[in-house]
Amino acid sequence: MEEYIFEKDIVIACKRAESFPEGVQEAFETLHAAIPFSMTRKFMSFSWMNASNEIIYLAGAEILEGESFPELETFILKKGKYRGTIIENFIQDIPQMGLLFQELCKDPDLDPAGYCVEWYFNEKDVKCFVKLKD
Repeated sequence: MEEYIFEKDIVIACKRAESFPEGVQEAFETLHAAIPFSMTRKFMSFSWMNASNEIIYLAGAEILEGESFPELETFILKKGKYRGTIIENFIQDIPQMGLLFQELCKDPDLDPAGYCVEWYFNEKDVKCFVKLKD
Protein backbone atom coordinates (compact mmCIF):
# COMPACT_ATOMS: atom_id res chain seq x y z
CA MET A 1 0.00 0.00 0.00
CA GLU A 2 1.06 3.56 -0.64
CA GLU A 3 0.44 6.74 1.30
CA TYR A 4 -0.95 9.79 -0.47
CA ILE A 5 -0.78 13.23 1.11
CA PHE A 6 -3.00 16.10 0.08
CA GLU A 7 -1.59 19.40 1.34
CA LYS A 8 -4.86 21.29 0.93
CA ASP A 9 -8.58 20.63 0.64
CA ILE A 10 -9.89 20.05 -2.89
CA VAL A 11 -13.39 21.22 -3.80
CA ILE A 12 -15.29 18.70 -5.92
CA ALA A 13 -18.57 19.07 -7.86
CA CYS A 14 -20.52 15.83 -7.46
CA LYS A 15 -23.54 13.93 -8.64
CA ARG A 16 -24.96 11.58 -6.00
CA ALA A 17 -25.95 8.11 -7.21
CA GLU A 18 -29.63 7.38 -6.54
CA SER A 19 -28.59 3.88 -5.42
CA PHE A 20 -25.46 1.74 -5.23
CA PRO A 21 -24.31 0.08 -7.40
CA GLU A 22 -27.24 0.47 -9.82
CA GLY A 23 -27.15 4.28 -9.95
CA VAL A 24 -23.38 4.74 -10.33
CA GLN A 25 -23.27 4.80 -14.14
CA GLU A 26 -26.11 7.34 -14.32
CA ALA A 27 -24.32 9.54 -11.77
CA PHE A 28 -21.16 9.52 -13.92
CA GLU A 29 -23.16 10.22 -17.08
CA THR A 30 -24.81 13.24 -15.44
CA LEU A 31 -21.46 14.44 -14.11
CA HIS A 32 -19.74 14.10 -17.50
CA ALA A 33 -22.60 15.92 -19.25
CA ALA A 34 -21.73 18.93 -17.07
CA ILE A 35 -17.95 18.36 -16.87
CA PRO A 36 -16.42 16.25 -19.67
CA PHE A 37 -13.48 14.03 -18.68
CA SER A 38 -10.07 15.62 -19.18
CA MET A 39 -6.60 15.32 -17.73
CA THR A 40 -6.67 19.00 -16.61
CA ARG A 41 -8.71 18.28 -13.47
CA LYS A 42 -9.13 15.54 -10.89
CA PHE A 43 -12.05 13.15 -11.39
CA MET A 44 -12.88 11.29 -8.19
CA SER A 45 -15.67 9.40 -6.55
CA PHE A 46 -16.43 9.12 -2.85
CA SER A 47 -18.34 6.50 -0.92
CA TRP A 48 -19.24 5.69 2.67
CA MET A 49 -21.80 3.73 4.65
CA ASN A 50 -24.68 5.69 6.19
CA ALA A 51 -26.49 4.91 9.46
CA SER A 52 -28.89 2.58 7.57
CA ASN A 53 -25.95 0.54 6.19
CA GLU A 54 -26.52 1.88 2.68
CA ILE A 55 -23.56 2.92 0.54
CA ILE A 56 -23.64 6.60 -0.42
CA TYR A 57 -21.75 7.20 -3.68
CA LEU A 58 -20.75 10.51 -5.27
CA ALA A 59 -19.21 10.84 -8.74
CA GLY A 60 -17.16 14.03 -8.85
CA ALA A 61 -14.82 16.39 -10.64
CA GLU A 62 -12.52 19.04 -9.24
CA ILE A 63 -13.87 22.58 -9.44
CA LEU A 64 -11.27 24.83 -11.02
CA GLU A 65 -10.88 28.50 -10.11
CA GLY A 66 -13.78 30.62 -11.31
CA GLU A 67 -16.08 27.67 -12.08
CA SER A 68 -19.53 27.04 -10.69
CA PHE A 69 -21.82 24.03 -11.13
CA PRO A 70 -25.05 24.86 -9.28
CA GLU A 71 -26.78 21.70 -10.57
CA LEU A 72 -24.22 19.54 -8.72
CA GLU A 73 -23.53 19.21 -5.01
CA THR A 74 -20.18 20.16 -3.50
CA PHE A 75 -17.90 17.80 -1.59
CA ILE A 76 -14.51 18.54 -0.02
CA LEU A 77 -11.65 16.08 -0.29
CA LYS A 78 -10.05 16.88 3.06
CA LYS A 79 -6.34 17.56 3.23
CA GLY A 80 -4.33 14.95 5.05
CA LYS A 81 -3.00 11.42 4.73
CA TYR A 82 -4.63 8.63 2.76
CA ARG A 83 -3.62 5.01 2.17
CA GLY A 84 -4.31 2.87 -0.88
CA THR A 85 -3.01 1.64 -4.19
CA ILE A 86 -3.43 1.83 -7.95
CA ILE A 87 -5.63 -0.62 -9.82
CA GLU A 88 -4.53 -0.84 -13.44
CA ASN A 89 -7.15 -1.45 -16.14
CA PHE A 90 -9.87 -1.28 -13.48
CA ILE A 91 -12.67 -1.76 -16.02
CA GLN A 92 -11.43 -5.35 -16.55
CA ASP A 93 -12.28 -6.29 -12.94
CA ILE A 94 -14.50 -3.73 -11.21
CA PRO A 95 -15.25 -6.05 -8.22
CA GLN A 96 -11.51 -5.84 -7.42
CA MET A 97 -12.14 -2.25 -6.26
CA GLY A 98 -14.72 -3.40 -3.72
CA LEU A 99 -12.38 -6.06 -2.37
CA LEU A 100 -9.59 -3.51 -2.03
CA PHE A 101 -11.85 -1.09 -0.13
CA GLN A 102 -12.97 -3.88 2.21
CA GLU A 103 -9.30 -4.47 3.03
CA LEU A 104 -8.49 -0.75 3.37
CA CYS A 105 -11.43 -0.23 5.74
CA LYS A 106 -9.78 -2.64 8.21
CA ASP A 107 -6.76 -0.32 8.55
CA PRO A 108 -6.25 0.60 12.24
CA ASP A 109 -5.28 4.14 11.17
CA LEU A 110 -8.58 4.66 9.31
CA ASP A 111 -10.39 7.93 10.03
CA PRO A 112 -13.78 6.80 11.41
CA ALA A 113 -15.39 9.87 9.82
CA GLY A 114 -13.56 9.29 6.54
CA TYR A 115 -14.60 7.87 3.19
CA CYS A 116 -13.37 5.74 0.32
CA VAL A 117 -11.93 7.59 -2.70
CA GLU A 118 -11.47 6.55 -6.31
CA TRP A 119 -9.23 8.91 -8.30
CA TYR A 120 -9.56 8.34 -12.06
CA PHE A 121 -6.22 9.88 -12.97
CA ASN A 122 -6.30 8.55 -16.55
CA GLU A 123 -8.79 6.67 -18.71
CA LYS A 124 -7.86 3.15 -17.61
CA ASP A 125 -6.31 3.24 -14.12
CA VAL A 126 -7.64 4.34 -10.74
CA LYS A 127 -6.08 5.13 -7.38
CA CYS A 128 -8.24 3.72 -4.58
CA PHE A 129 -7.60 5.02 -1.07
CA VAL A 130 -9.10 5.82 2.32
CA LYS A 131 -8.66 8.78 4.67
CA LEU A 132 -6.43 8.18 7.68
CA LYS A 133 -6.69 9.79 11.11
CA ASP A 134 -5.07 13.23 11.38
